[in-house]
Amino acid sequence: MKTLLMLIFFLLLFAGCTFPVRTGYDRKIGQYKSSNVAPAEVKNDVAKDTEKKEKKTSAAKVREASKEKEIARKSPSKSTSLEEAIKPWMGTKYKLGGTSKSGIDCSGYVLVIYKQVYGIKMDHNASAQFKDSRGKKISRGDLQEGDLVFFGDFWGISHVGIYLNGDRFTHASTSRGVMISPMKDKYWSPKYKGARRFK
Repeated sequence: MKTLLMLIFFLLLFAGCTFPVRTGYDRKIGQYKSSNVAPAEVKNDVAKDTEKKEKKTSAAKVREASKEKEIARKSPSKSTSLEEAIKPWMGTKYKLGGTSKSGIDCSGYVLVIYKQVYGIKMDHNASAQFKDSRGKKISRGDLQEGDLVFFGDFWGISHVGIYLNGDRFTHASTSRGVMISPMKDKYWSPKYKGARRFK
């Protein structure tokens, strides 16, 4: 009997030393508590992670807001005419992704001018502007000043400009920057893909 009790005692002692106690599941943190980390420390880590995510989100919002403010600052509220609005931009050099006088691309140019003249917010992407459901499809013979004209190739839309009276369009060319070209231009005419009216 004494031997049996000693055997049970050693088994319990051995089991207690070799098998760690499984910690409980904490619903607040969504995982098992670690035996060597106090619950307060876990809560602090979760709070820090949440705070970091919120800071990243708010920083992205601040950047987006400052970009919109910059565009609005560069674009007076309303111009009397489209031609008047584009004059200060003539000759601005081409810069992929640009929206300023130091450099601008074709869709960025449309974005800035449309916001200034018509108060319409556009995507900064020629293909997205072409697919924008707000735009009404316009035939080549019915073009009016302010309509967006699109150009491309077999692969899709790669360029956008704004139609002007006199069968011309203004755009940001990769080679010559912001300029006015005739719709019948030997380079652009074969690349014409269609037009959209947003105003």
